[in-house]
Formats: sequence, structure tokens, C-alpha cells
Amino acid sequence: MNPRHTFAATGGERMQDTEVWRGGVNAWECDEMGHLNTRFYVMRAVEGLAMLFGQLGLPGLTHPATATTFAIEEMHIRFHREARLATPLRMTAGLLSIDATGAEVLLVIDDLASAEVKATFRTRLRHILPATRSPVPWPAAVARAARDRLTDLPEIAQPRSTGTGPVQTRATRARAQALQRIAMGVVGPDRTDAFGLMGAWGFIGAVSDGVRGLTGPFRDIIAGNADPVPQRVGGAVLEFRILHLDWPRLGDAYEVRGGLMGIEGQVQKLVFWMLDPLSGRVWGSMQSIAVNFDLDSRKLIRITDKARAELAPLVTPGLDL
Repeated sequence: MNPRHTFAATGGERMQDTEVWRGGVNAWECDEMGHLNTRFYVMRAVEGLAMLFGQLGLPGLTHPATATTFAIEEMHIRFHREARLATPLRMTAGLLSIDATGAEVLLVIDDLASAEVKATFRTRLRHILPATRSPVPWPAAVARAARDRLTDLPEIAQPRSTGTGPVQTRATRARAQALQRIAMGVVGPDRTDAFGLMGAWGFIGAVSDGVRGLTGPFRDIIAGNADPVPQRVGGAVLEFRILHLDWPRLGDAYEVRGGLMGIEGQVQKLVFWMLDPLSGRVWGSMQSIAVNFDLDSRKLIRITDKARAELAPLVTPGLDL
């Protein structure tokens, strides 16, 4: 039986060969909150996945001439601490499970200097042929090597406020009309991967670009009812669950629509759907768990009872992934 590796949430020993990426936070990767934007976390995660499978014996899966590649089907992300400008980072990886054509991978990003965990990713993916997107079995040697990299899901990467288990999206063009359009455009070369498809970072990046149009009024209500009222207010996401259902190609149209699912404790539960506004094709669905924070103290702004009452009419009934 192959041993299962364990992950130490606050540092400690890790096998050196589990490292799949190392770098840092650049100024142009930070958003107006002063920390690494979500799209760059996902960009690095894709790099880490490609490196992991290269280490397992399948190099070059993101090369345009590769015989096979991988498609991300679902990604669960938890953000634990801010990664601010110039923070040195590394990513480690392990396999949670592997089957004939798919795998579930754990990725952990931490601070090289402090070993503080910044983000954890639980990613379900499929080994596919680039041209047809049809599943293809892993080579036997890769499957054997993967079993040597099996690990258990640590508590720090467990879902907290998003659902778990199989889910089928409720997104349709008709239902999306009840939600607010927050982003719209055509997939350009800056959003595509080596195969001319929107990269996994494209959906989360589009949400990041347009989310203030949706959450601005929520933020004003929460901050305006705080005691004391903060001078500068920002927002952050603690957790994402992202379903990648289809992949727009270079030149395809997209729009993102979103709504407030509800207020739970001190967080806002939001849902976003990405669709083709011309054909109605559903590209993806996303749930995010968001908070507001004081940009000066870098502390959470608590949601008062008065703010909850004012937010209640803004909730979209029955909204889900």
C-alpha cells in the first residue's frame, strides 16, 4: 500500500519534491485592495498543475503541441491570509484521488518567509485530448507515480461556507435575466490558453473586473451602519466554488451575471453565472463567500442588525449555483 502524505497547516516538514511553483507578488498583480488578485492565484494554480503532472511523467500538458492536456472541471479555493506586494510564495501539491481519466488535486500556497498559508485549492480535473476535449486514460506509469503522491485533505482546505458533493448548475439564459450584469465582452488573446480557449483564470478575472458594480451598494450599507464608520472600505473573498461547464474560444462572447444569495454570519454569499449572451450557452457557475474590511486597519467590518435589515430586500430568492 502506498503511504499517504500529510500537510502541516502552520509549516513543518514537507517533502521537497512536492513543490510545484515558486515566485512572489508583483505590483501589477495587485488589485485596489493592495493584495494579489484572484485571477493570478488561479494562473499560478494552472502552472502548478502542469508542473505536478510533469513530475509524474507527463510534461508539457499546457504546450500547444501536446498530445493530451487537462481540463479543470471544478475548483474550490479558500483564501486564508492576504498575499501583499513583494510577498515570496511557493506552492506544493498532492493528489487527493485519481481514477482512469481524472484526478483531484490539493494545491497549497504559502509564504516562504513565515510558512503562513495564503490559499488552498481543491481541484477536480480530467485528462483529455485537446482537439475533441474527450477523456483519455492516464498512462499506467503516471497513475502509479500519482498513487505515490496521494495525500489527505487537511482541515484548512475543507469547504466552510460553500456546498460539497455533486452539483448541477441551475444557470440558464432565462434565469440569468433576473441577475445583474456585471461584466461583458469577447474573449481576447489575454484571456486564452495555448489552445485558444479561455483559461481557468478568465471566469474569476471577469468577476473580479465587474464585481464592484454588484457589491458596491452592499458595501455602502454594511460600512454605513458600522460603528465606527470606516474611512476606506475594501472587499475580499474568503472562499470560491467554481464549476467550469464549457470553454469559450478566442472571439466568443461572454457575460457574467451575479446576485446576492444571502447574508450568513459576517459574510455575503454571492453567485455568478458566465454565459454566451448571444446563444445562451452556459460557460460556468461560481459561488463566492465575501467580506468587507477596513483598508486602514485591515480588519473585518462586522454586519450590524440594521445593515442586515437593509440588505434583506437585495437578496435574490432561490439563487444557487
